[in-house]
Amino acid sequence: MKLKYRGVFYDYNPTKVTLLEGKVKGKYRGVPWQEKIPQIALTAEPSIDLKYRGVAYRKGAVKLTNIEAKPAKTSATSPEILLEEVASP
Repeated sequence: MKLKYRGVFYDYNPTKVTLLEGKVKGKYRGVPWQEKIPQIALTAEPSIDLKYRGVAYRKGAVKLTNIEAKPAKTSATSPEILLEEVASP
């Protein structure tokens, strides 16, 4: 749909939302009133790289990097064994 605002033309394409009929909630003026549940698809917000006073940051989705997982050096079940290993150089 082509619209105009303050002399500028733009295209308006509203998102189509499908509705599911819910259960009857009551009556209004003798007519049964049903709940309508919108089925909206979630979309990911795009990420934008920004800079504020020289500090770079990212707004939106966070970019994950490949970080190799390393086992922990402490043990919750037997800490005394680890203390002996650390104490003897």
